[in-house]
Amino acid sequence: MATTLTLREVKGSPLTFAEMDANLTSIDDNKQEVIQNLTTDSTIDETTDKFSFYDTSSGTTRAILPKNVSTFAQRTVIIKCVADTIGPSVGNGITHFVIPSTLDGKVLYSAQAHVYTVGTGSLTTVQLHNLTEGQDMLSTAITIDASEKDSSTAATPSVTGPNNGVSTDDVIRIDVDVVASNTLGLEIRMVFTSS
Repeated sequence: MATTLTLREVKGSPLTFAEMDANLTSIDDNKQEVIQNLTTDSTIDETTDKFSFYDTSSGTTRAILPKNVSTFAQRTVIIKCVADTIGPSVGNGITHFVIPSTLDGKVLYSAQAHVYTVGTGSLTTVQLHNLTEGQDMLSTAITIDASEKDSSTAATPSVTGPNNGVSTDDVIRIDVDVVASNTLGLEIRMVFTSS
């Protein structure tokens, strides 16, 4: 629908209050509220569908394929299991947490651990157990090597197992299988994704 406006340039004199009000009303009445012909789809092809955006740094329009935006779909949960000045104990259920509704249907993508005082003599090993399902979530447990603080540099990285899916209200238990001598503190990082 065309917008009818009274322009000073065309009129040759200043606009009256009534003419200005009529211009604003015309603009408001004729604005596009909905993008025409925009349809909604319930699926996405990760290799061909794309998200477009304008890159102000280069002044060009760019696109991101969904297969390259997995980090946008990931959710990280960090659990402080043991305070920084306390040594963790071996045992099942050093702490628990409940899966919120925002993680319903997600899967555990990766799991890491961190201590605040390095241990000596052995590894520190941690397992994640879905208590509601009665299944361990890692086929290879999280390990922190002796004399290191974080599992990200472990010689044997953790591996998620076949039972890594979660649902709202699942109770996840954190089990400590081995603790290196003199270790203090324990924190677990879990990354969940759609698939």
